[in-house]
Amino acid sequence: MKKTKILSVISTVALSLGTMIPVYAEDYSDEDAWYARCSQPQTDQAGVSACQGFQNYQEQKRQQLQENINSFNNDIASLKSDSAEIEALAKQQKELADSLTSQIQAKEESIQTIEKSIQDLVTQIEAKQAEIDEWDAQIKSRMQSEQTTIGTNIVIDLIMGSDNLNDMLRRISGVERITEDDQDQIEKLNELKAELELQKSEQERLENETKEQKAQLEEEREQVKQLEESYNKLVEEYQKQIADLQAKMRSAQADIASIRSFTISSGYTGSIEQVDGFINPISGGTISAGTWAYPRGGLHLGLDWAASIGTAVVAPASGVILYANNPAPTNGGYLGNWTGYPAGGGNTIEMLCNVGGTLYAVSFAHLSQNGFAVSAGQSVSQGQLLALTGNSGNSSGPHCHIEVYNLGSMSVEEAVNRFASTADFAWGTGWNSTATACGSGSTPCRERPEKFFG
Repeated sequence: MKKTKILSVISTVALSLGTMIPVYAEDYSDEDAWYARCSQPQTDQAGVSACQGFQNYQEQKRQQLQENINSFNNDIASLKSDSAEIEALAKQQKELADSLTSQIQAKEESIQTIEKSIQDLVTQIEAKQAEIDEWDAQIKSRMQSEQTTIGTNIVIDLIMGSDNLNDMLRRISGVERITEDDQDQIEKLNELKAELELQKSEQERLENETKEQKAQLEEEREQVKQLEESYNKLVEEYQKQIADLQAKMRSAQADIASIRSFTISSGYTGSIEQVDGFINPISGGTISAGTWAYPRGGLHLGLDWAASIGTAVVAPASGVILYANNPAPTNGGYLGNWTGYPAGGGNTIEMLCNVGGTLYAVSFAHLSQNGFAVSAGQSVSQGQLLALTGNSGNSSGPHCHIEVYNLGSMSVEEAVNRFASTADFAWGTGWNSTATACGSGSTPCRERPEKFFG
């Protein structure tokens, strides 16, 4: 696919909720407010018309979104050769999916409100009907009484039944008194009847709206599923070709001065408690990608532990924190987001620990910005809270990326000084190959986290 066509696809997505939607008399951009407004009975015809317009607006959005989903699925295969375009399209898809998920939540809340409004309307209609019946009976009784007084019940009697002119005038005067006495009540009765008709029509509208919104919910849930499937396809293609770019980004010389306040200082003299073995840093969740490759291909130098945002990440062993920084939004991850250090790590922590007499460095990436519980230079005990899981940096969903480095017989002092001067999370093992995996006998080397966790 030519780049111009790819950009056209992305532009279509960006416009899908904007200029692609017809212009309406009302501004429906604040959808939460309109959901709240139209979930209640309207008190006039203008409100009814505005809510009908909002319903049409939502239908146009759904149709446009489905066209975009179809376009995504048709064009994914043509994007395989350009990671930058995959990043752009994946970001648009993720934003659409998030927006649609929020819309579904708003619709679910709207349905609950509508159903409550219908119940209230039924009660109000019954009360208003009783009031109308009472007023109607009262007015008829008064008019019958007046008619008895003047001695007539029908208009023809007024003219033809008069004995003389004076008698006719007396009868006319009686009818005028009826009109004067009961005019206010009659007008009030008519107002009540008009209100009753509007309430009945609103009950019908809301009942129909409930049925339509429930049907739309099923359609939108299916659209979310379709978006997730196409997004996952993009992620798979991206993972196959991202290794070289990621290695380049993470191998760039670190600006030590810019991260100094988040890095341990040289000359650390503290000791590290030795433990017999690692414990799992995360409880629950699943392993979504292992070491050394993603499930569908592509170099992967660590373990991805998928867990919902806010899951506790604890120290797998006692040790000292070498680096801790949380510059990225908790749920702001997307493909090609190189925020954080190492590049794309989002919110990251690296710690040093002694397990069974061997010194290890363990790193955690894509953490939550909230709940960061440690800082550089701090000593921690096994099981102590470090942070919470998130979806930050170059991430396609909530998870924690874990890497483990075997530093062999390196002393704590030597390891601290080395990291303080280089801030090298990879400990010289690089970012683009499995050649430095442990097994050759030389250290530092990369361990498979699955060897210790899982």
